[in-house]
Amino acid sequence: MAAAQNSYFVPGFGISRAVIQNEIRYHCGPDAIVRPYTHQGRDGFLVTTAGPPLTKAQIEDLKDASRDYEEKQAMRGEGDNDIFVNKPIPVGQRLRRSA
Repeated sequence: MAAAQNSYFVPGFGISRAVIQNEIRYHCGPDAIVRPYTHQGRDGFLVTTAGPPLTKAQIEDLKDASRDYEEKQAMRGEGDNDIFVNKPIPVGQRLRRSA
């Protein structure tokens, strides 16, 4: 008989989606899944697993790994050593036409 699945909300502040999706099975078991979720107006993740819930220490590990991941992503293609994680990135803008 399969173990019962439990679902719980993890606030997303400081946790990268790529990191939690990559590491959730390591922390909560091979059957664990995670998806973006909003609970009471807060963005985060819904974790579903038959394994144990994430501990405070594991959540801190995910935040540390997320910070490292975001810094590496920010540095990709950058020539300088100035790390600015939320650096604005220009994108193609559509010009509005006057009617």
